[in-house]
Amino acid sequence: MKKINLTNEIKKNEETQKIILPIMYSYKEKRDKLLDEEEKEKFRKELRKIKEEAIGNIFELKKQAIENMTRNGIKIIEVKNSEEANKKIKEIIGKEKLVIKSKSNTANEINLNEALKDKELVETDLGDFLVQIFEGEDLHPVLPSLNLTPEKISEKIKEKFGKEIKPIPEDIVQFVREYLREKIFKAKIGITGVNVISADGSVFILENEGNVSLTSRIPEKHIILTSFDKIVKTQEDALKIVKCAGIFGTGQEYPVYVNIISGPSKTADIQNKLITGAQGAKEVYLILLDNKRTEILNSEFKELVYCINCGACLNFCPVYHQIFTKYGAKYFLGAKGVISSYFKESPKQAYENGAFFCTTCQQCKENCPMKIDLPELMKKLRKELVDKKIEPDSVEEMINNVRKYGNPFGKIEEGKGFDKLYCC
Repeated sequence: MKKINLTNEIKKNEETQKIILPIMYSYKEKRDKLLDEEEKEKFRKELRKIKEEAIGNIFELKKQAIENMTRNGIKIIEVKNSEEANKKIKEIIGKEKLVIKSKSNTANEINLNEALKDKELVETDLGDFLVQIFEGEDLHPVLPSLNLTPEKISEKIKEKFGKEIKPIPEDIVQFVREYLREKIFKAKIGITGVNVISADGSVFILENEGNVSLTSRIPEKHIILTSFDKIVKTQEDALKIVKCAGIFGTGQEYPVYVNIISGPSKTADIQNKLITGAQGAKEVYLILLDNKRTEILNSEFKELVYCINCGACLNFCPVYHQIFTKYGAKYFLGAKGVISSYFKESPKQAYENGAFFCTTCQQCKENCPMKIDLPELMKKLRKELVDKKIEPDSVEEMINNVRKYGNPFGKIEEGKGFDKLYCC
């Protein structure tokens, strides 16, 4: 199995840590100004109840959501896996070459960018756009380009576009705004993710930049890519999830924009005759992905699907702070990504993604708005892997030492330390 040299990875990430860690710690200060400890726990309890009730009745809620959204004119497509999802999306796109896209963890999960490599796929979220032009990896599910300094970005813009831009955030944002708007107003296909769906027939997409609003309204076709576990019972529940994503995702009280989409654009202003296709999208498609979620729901890892992808679990994770993208899967970093890859890829891949890296320090659980017990789930995952004989060499070394010397560290000699220290 593939092995990661953790010492080399940690050394390689020293500069990234200097940039990112202060930002992540300042996030908690912003969050604490919005909710004191008592308010935070009350909110978490309420959120947990919403998700528990929704997931406990998810297939009935999915049926209701499909019926209501279909009635509103949204074309629902259920898909089992990544291959089916990419195939359906390519069919909807057809011969169009230019496709614009906003942030979507589900798109990363199905490797959509690779599937559309024959298209001109343009990321419209600033962070994802920067990652795209650097040909890199998302460093964080909410803030993917945290490690890129203004100086590096300015140099890359000159290299890629031949434009001299001052290395200050305001000038960079202005350049990207002008560049992206030209693409947005030409595109006939827009792809977005979604934060939450209400069973009474609406999808909710939050944002700060305004790119989702444009991506979902300017093109003729709007493709919404998500998974069925995002469904909750009512619009009121959905708006609480939206508020939660703002507070726990970026430490802001509420996102700048909340897009509530219940169908393609319509008008009845001419003799009260309802016409589809006014100023917004003429067609709206909702791709509902399973991709092993049903299997997770029926396992002891069910709690994993309570996640709302806010990224709070990573902000204080000591392992993530050391090795970043080497801990977890491409579509979600950290413990959630590791566990997800056990189902979506393979047990061996879960091992390689860091199943035995977690320190079970509880920081992810303490910062999760849904109180997902990721440390306990990681312990369960490790048991599954050990049962399949997938484990670090150190496990066998410790067992042999216990059998031979009565302790996991080896022979004890007075005045001498141990050659290796193991973490149990």
